[in-house]
Amino acid sequence: MNKKSLGSYYTPIRLSNVIADYCLEYFQQDNISILEPSVGDGNFVTAISENQQLDRFDRVNLTIVEREVEELNKAIRRCSPSINLNSIHSDYLYYHNSDNSLYSLIIGNPPYVKSSLLEEEQKDICKSIHRDSGLSDKKINNIWTAFLISAVQKLENNGVVAFVLPLELLQVKFSEEIRDLLKSSFERLEVFMFDELQFQECKGQDTVLFIGYKQHQVPGTYYTTIKNIEELENRNFSLMQNTSVSESNTKWTHHFLSPDEHQFLINLKLQLNLTSHFVDNKAGIVTAANDYFIVNDDVVRQNRLRSYSKPIVQKGFYVNGSVTFEDEDFNKLVEEDKPAFLLDFNKVDSNKLSKSLSNYLELGTDRELDTRFKCRQRKHWYKVPNIAKQSEAFFFKRAHEYPKLLKNNAEAYVTDSAYMVESKKEYQIENIIYSFYNSLTLAFSELEGRYYGGGVLEVTPNEFRALPLPYRAVQNFEQYRNDFKNKSSIEDVLAKYNFDILNSTLGLNNEDIERIEAIRKKLVAKRMKK
Repeated sequence: MNKKSLGSYYTPIRLSNVIADYCLEYFQQDNISILEPSVGDGNFVTAISENQQLDRFDRVNLTIVEREVEELNKAIRRCSPSINLNSIHSDYLYYHNSDNSLYSLIIGNPPYVKSSLLEEEQKDICKSIHRDSGLSDKKINNIWTAFLISAVQKLENNGVVAFVLPLELLQVKFSEEIRDLLKSSFERLEVFMFDELQFQECKGQDTVLFIGYKQHQVPGTYYTTIKNIEELENRNFSLMQNTSVSESNTKWTHHFLSPDEHQFLINLKLQLNLTSHFVDNKAGIVTAANDYFIVNDDVVRQNRLRSYSKPIVQKGFYVNGSVTFEDEDFNKLVEEDKPAFLLDFNKVDSNKLSKSLSNYLELGTDRELDTRFKCRQRKHWYKVPNIAKQSEAFFFKRAHEYPKLLKNNAEAYVTDSAYMVESKKEYQIENIIYSFYNSLTLAFSELEGRYYGGGVLEVTPNEFRALPLPYRAVQNFEQYRNDFKNKSSIEDVLAKYNFDILNSTLGLNNEDIERIEAIRKKLVAKRMKK
C-alpha cells in the first residue's frame, strides 16, 4: 500500500480510544449512528467497540468506508457483535454522493493527499463538496478538506464531528474559508493541539484534534495544548477561550497564546507600520531544473560556460549566521563545491550556438528538460526568465531557529527559496535589517507563518509583508554585523539590541520586552517541539 498516494497514516490506538470515549460521553439519546469515512485497519472501530459507554445505548449503528479491501476486512473483524455494522468498500468521495444519511457522530482521521496525486474525477467531487457548502470553486489543495466539509453536511442537528486533521487547518490561507464555515456551522468548537507528534511515521506533518458540536449548552471556540497522550487520557487539560482570535480572521495558530498574551501583541502591532511599508519583495528565480541551471564551478569550467554564469545563492542554509552576504561568503561556496553559478542563456543567439553550449543543451534535452511544464512555457526552454538584476537584500522563506534577512553585498542572484527585497526610497536597507531582528517581529513571524513537524518555519510573501516592523536607525551597522555573526544564538542579539529597538519605537520597558521574548520563545519551542 502506497501511504503517500493514499494518505493513509493511521491514528494510534491510544489516541483513538481517547477520542471515542470523549465523544460518546456527549450523547444522551438511546440510539446513535456513527460514520467513519476512512476507517483504515480499524483503530477507531476497536476504540468504539471496546468503550464501556456502549452499554448506555439501545442501538449503535456504525458505518465504515474504506477503499482498500484488505484494510476494510481487518476493520470488520475488529468490530463488536453488539454494534450494527455497515461496511462499505468504496472511495469515500464516491460514497458521499450516494449516501443521504445523517449521523450523530462522524469520527476519524481523513487521508492527507495533495491535489497533484488525485484523479480528475476525485478533484471534481472535492470541488462539488466545497460548492455545496457555499465555498469558492477553486483549486483543491488536499483531499482532507473535502472529507471535513462532507462531515459538516452529513451531521444530525445535534451531531458531532471529531477529526484528526493536519495543522494546515489552523494556519494556511486556503483553510481560511473552511475555518469560517466551521464557526458558522457549529455552536461549539474544540481544538486540541499537541506538543508531541502523533504520527511518527509522518514526521513532516503536525496534527490537531478538531471537535465540532452542532448544538451545545456552552457555545464558543475553545482550545488547549496537550503535552503528551497521558495528559489527554487522564483528562488533565483545560479548554480555554480566546475571543480576540475566534472573532477575527486571524489564523487559529494564534490560539497557542493565552488571551492576554495575544491581545498584548496585537496592541503593539497596531502601533507599528508593517514590513510592506518599508520594502517591496518578490519571489526569486525559478529555473524549473536547478540541478541543470545552477551548477558548481567544475561544471562551468568543464563545459566552458563561464561567460553564461552568474553568482547565485540556491538555499538558505548556505548563508547561516550573518545579516550580510559578502564576496568572501560566495567564494567559500565555490571552494566548497556548492552549486553557486546560475546559467543565463537569455542573450544566446539560438542560430549561433558554440559547440560547447550545443553539447550542454543536448545534455538537457537528453534528460527531457525541454518537456517539463515550466520549460515548455518558454520560447526557448533553456532561457530562464526574470533574471533582471540582483536585489538589495533577500529573505529566505524557510528557516529553523529564526528567519533570515540579509543584505546582498555580493550582488548575487537568489532562487525562489528566498524573496528579493528592495527598500523603499525613503528607508535604508541596513536600518530595516537591524530593525527586523527584535523579539516582537520574530514572534509575529512565528504567528503569521506556518510550520511543519520537523520544526521548519515557512513565511509566505504576504505573511512577510504583514509583519510589524519597529523601524530604528542603526548606529553602527558594521559592529552590529560582527555581533550577529559572532553570536552563539539569536538570543544574544536580542538581549543586546531589543531595548534600543523596542524602547525607542514603542516606549517599552525591560519588563514588557522580557514578556515579548518569553512569548517568542514559547512559540519557537512549540514549533520545534522542545
